[in-house]
Amino acid sequence: MSTNLRRFGVLVPPGNVVVEDEFPRYLPDGLQMHVARMYRRSRSVTYDSLTEMLESVEAVTRGLALTLPEAILFACTSASFKDGLGEDRKLAAKISAAANGVPALCTSTALVEALQHIGARKVFLVTPYIEDLNKREEVFFDQAGFTLTGTASFLYEDTVDIRNTPSAEVAKLVLANRKAAEAADAVFISCTNLHAMDQLAALEATLGRPVLCSNQCTLWAGFNALGVSGAGRNGGSLLDGTARARAAAAE
Repeated sequence: MSTNLRRFGVLVPPGNVVVEDEFPRYLPDGLQMHVARMYRRSRSVTYDSLTEMLESVEAVTRGLALTLPEAILFACTSASFKDGLGEDRKLAAKISAAANGVPALCTSTALVEALQHIGARKVFLVTPYIEDLNKREEVFFDQAGFTLTGTASFLYEDTVDIRNTPSAEVAKLVLANRKAAEAADAVFISCTNLHAMDQLAALEATLGRPVLCSNQCTLWAGFNALGVSGAGRNGGSLLDGTARARAAAAE
């Protein structure tokens, strides 16, 4: 057993199982993830349940910090966009403080940085959320300076419905809105509990523009923080480093 592994921590909602399914497939050799679950009483994904979940974040972080991670990723999109742009960075600062200064970042921060990195200005948004959270995410995108060409959603409230949705159905929803997707510089598929990463490359080939998702953006930002590469693992053009050129070609 190697004792030279590098480590990062991941905070996930209690019902999230997709992060632990998707993340390991794209980790470079020598990098290990450690997951800790936040708490809420309900399987429902609503503003109130997400707010309740955040009450546990500091206590859970203190436990996760004992693994001695180099960084901590808050892997929940909706809980980090629900109160608007800027609250995601405040949340990351709270996590970092609870972990004795370990750098932390949130999925919503990562998605903004990823879209800015590739030069996207117009985005087509795909989500699994109920309408209230969709509206809050649309506000978040507007505050971050992006124009949405449309939003398509499964309108699920139960996190089990989200995680049980096959990635092929996610791709089908994107392509059912192909006109809006092709009017955008990039497509963003929201939610870390929604399978999507294995569909990104095929969707990019079909649409001719970058297709990003929550788990991919979170990993990309984490890799950047750690100074490692996720290229060569078929995780879409963002991880491969070709998304900026793909976005430019789509203009």
